[in-house]
Amino acid sequence: MADPEEVQVSSQPSPPISSSSSDAFAASSPGIPVLLDWPFPNRSSDRTVDLLEEVELQIGDAAFSLTKLLEATSAVSAQVEELAFKCTENARFLKTWRDLLKEGYDSLKTDN
Repeated sequence: MADPEEVQVSSQPSPPISSSSSDAFAASSPGIPVLLDWPFPNRSSDRTVDLLEEVELQIGDAAFSLTKLLEATSAVSAQVEELAFKCTENARFLKTWRDLLKEGYDSLKTDN
């Protein structure tokens, strides 16, 4: 008879029995999973799911930040275009005044 310390009772239900050549083994060894794809609790898969969720959250945060950055960039771009237009108009105004002052100076110079 087996030593009591060597006997282990499985707390998990028996796996479904397949209709393969391992039926005899499954019948003679109840409580021992025979199929390789029998689902076992796997802590690394829990960690993988946690990491995947964390990556998904980080991607969502990055997408939100990029959206806000795009909105801010668009607003600044519009302001830069408006400022460029105003600078162009100011440059024309100053050039006109320079030309008028030069004409006035030249007309005074020729009179003397």
